[in-house]
Amino acid sequence: MDFHYNIDMKIMGQCARTNYIVTKVVHLKRLNHMRFNKFILLATLIFSNLSYSQEFKMPESAVFDPLANRYFISNFGDGSIIQIDSLGEKTYFKKGLSKVLGMLIYENTLYVVDNPKTIRGFDITDGSIKLEIQINEALFLNDITCDDSGFLYVTDSQGTTVFKINITSQTYSLFVRTSEGPNGIIYDKSKNRLLVCYFREKAPIDKINLKDLTISTLVSTEFTNLDGLTLDKGGNCYVSAWGPGSFETGFKKQGTIYKYDNSFKKEPTIVSTGHYGPADIYFNKEKNELVIPSLLSDTVEIIYLKRN
Repeated sequence: MDFHYNIDMKIMGQCARTNYIVTKVVHLKRLNHMRFNKFILLATLIFSNLSYSQEFKMPESAVFDPLANRYFISNFGDGSIIQIDSLGEKTYFKKGLSKVLGMLIYENTLYVVDNPKTIRGFDITDGSIKLEIQINEALFLNDITCDDSGFLYVTDSQGTTVFKINITSQTYSLFVRTSEGPNGIIYDKSKNRLLVCYFREKAPIDKINLKDLTISTLVSTEFTNLDGLTLDKGGNCYVSAWGPGSFETGFKKQGTIYKYDNSFKKEPTIVSTGHYGPADIYFNKEKNELVIPSLLSDTVEIIYLKRN
């Protein structure tokens, strides 16, 4: 029988300069799970809010800057972008935006979705504006990804649309229409396609062929309210699911991160669960870390995944 190691954590100390909670492993519990295929060692670092000014306020997206060894976290709640350095110190990178959702870094520029209609690009060295595009047709811009040719792709969750942005000319066009409102999106380089997920019951993961723009279902799921997609070095796909509920009736702390192998032919495994609104997750390929912003609990978790 396969099994999964669950690490019990407790607060070890608190950095005086930040809302940074340092944790340590107390002991390991071995839990039997029929659906786990291998050992996964989870070393979880939890950032949460205390009484400091640089707080997480509905954190939605994360991205890693290897040049400065820092994470950027978008705050949907107050329109800010927080940077977290290697010591865990949190400072503002940007303030005064609208409602920041998806983010990515391409050629030293941080591209962000400034909901509802704007895409902005900031130089990661000095914060200067490199791009600003307003998509007037958009209703609710959500997530963003980028291919190797420098084109951005942005989902419009209320407009059943994916827009394409040319960084060089700073222009945009309607790329494809989906059957329903797309949420998370990620570029899959190995197969030259986009992967898209949806915030609904029994949400599928679709694939968009970048050669002929055809859209088809990659995998059907029994999962409810999919939000973010990310890929590791091996092309394995991680997807966040909030679980049953709605913004009208509320959600429970049953959010789960699932992992699909790169063929999508095997049953998915559970990487982590018990999250409260796991949003636009991010896989740090350099450090083998999975970053989970939880929109409804104002926390960000960084989980180290044991390398194969």
